Amino acid sequence: MRGTELFDEVDARLSEIKRLFTQFAGEAPAAAGESARGQFRRVDLARMILWGRTLLEREVAKDLFADPAFNILLTLYVSRAESKDVSTSAACTASGVPTTTALRWINALTRRGMIHKRSLATDRRFTYLELSDKTGAALDRYFDLILDRASQPREP
Repeated sequence: MRGTELFDEVDARLSEIKRLFTQFAGEAPAAAGESARGQFRRVDLARMILWGRTLLEREVAKDLFADPAFNILLTLYVSRAESKDVSTSAACTASGVPTTTALRWINALTRRGMIHKRSLATDRRFTYLELSDKTGAALDRYFDLILDRASQPREP
């Protein structure tokens, strides 16, 4: 990526984060008939959780809050929504743990049928990961429950 393209990408992402925070904080007025859930999509919530997990690990204690399986699933969920491929090495990085540990988690998620590995036909050295349909649907339900709760706050 060239310098100006990278700057534009970072600027666009920062603008999107600001928009999401504004919506989540309730500062953006809802359009007539639009619910809080309609403003904040599942993928927005997944991005926010990923960001929050990174922040928690960085600001509080990485060794106490590492959850590589969840980080991998969230990364694959967001990437699926963006129609982007996730390589095994990118998933290892997203996991927030050493590569050997991340690979164990990837293999465990694969054995459980939660994710699938896909190799390139032209080069078997490159493996991409994707959510299974069942896991994608489960995460959709998970995010829907959170968004429903956020749109109708009540005590725990």
